[in-house]
Amino acid sequence: MSLLRIALRMTAVKALFGNTMAGENVLDSEIGILGEDDDGLSIVSKKPFIAVYTDEAEVSPDPQRMFHGNGSVILAIEYGYTSQMSELRIDPGTGEEYEAILPDAYTIPVTAGMPEIYLDVLGRQIRDALATGTSEAAEVFRSLFLSVSSSKCERAASDRNGERVAAHRMTFILTALPDPQVAGDVPANAPMARFFELLDAGDAVDQNLATLFRDLIPATPDDLEHSRLRVGQTLEELRALGLGPISGADDTSEFETVDITIEGSQDTEVTADV
Repeated sequence: MSLLRIALRMTAVKALFGNTMAGENVLDSEIGILGEDDDGLSIVSKKPFIAVYTDEAEVSPDPQRMFHGNGSVILAIEYGYTSQMSELRIDPGTGEEYEAILPDAYTIPVTAGMPEIYLDVLGRQIRDALATGTSEAAEVFRSLFLSVSSSKCERAASDRNGERVAAHRMTFILTALPDPQVAGDVPANAPMARFFELLDAGDAVDQNLATLFRDLIPATPDDLEHSRLRVGQTLEELRALGLGPISGADDTSEFETVDITIEGSQDTEVTADV
């Protein structure tokens, strides 16, 4: 489990919630909302929607055997249109009925090119909500990654027995922060700390998830175990570096002191804590 991937997905959902034409129908990892069969593309939802996923992640080789890096994470966002999403409205100027998918304020009827306009407008709203949204969720979302290395938008469409269906899949490759290894990696106001606080302020499910995620992060251990976590080395390798425990030693062991002479052009004072 990557806590960072969960945080990216959940904060993206919260940042989009209520801030686009999809309204509150923003879904976290909804399986099967877009599909394809012999008749072409299919969309399960009959109202405007946004579905958020985290797909592949790839981390560069790490000689220190670390397992908490997230590297490049793909954030995928899907949204679509079917003719069933159109609504009958009344033109305030003429009193005539018309079908529309865009917001009421613009009185724009559905035409042949309207599905693509709708998807492109919704895509713009998604980008704006994530890139410049001022909510705490949007702020936390942006703090969880260092950069956007690339983005892509793919399109699919079909005519299913007279019903027009179209969808876009937007993907962003994000250079994500590593997962926190120990509690000391989550100081106050750190991105993950703010994510947990965001969940604490949510409903009962969010609050329980915050508890679960915190419990997955162990307390900061003593120096030896901390070193093992940080460099991913075995006890024998740490001993070779002078960081591991001395074989056969215990709390009652005594160590002799030694004098070290360092020759150079200037006098140098050397101290050691035992």
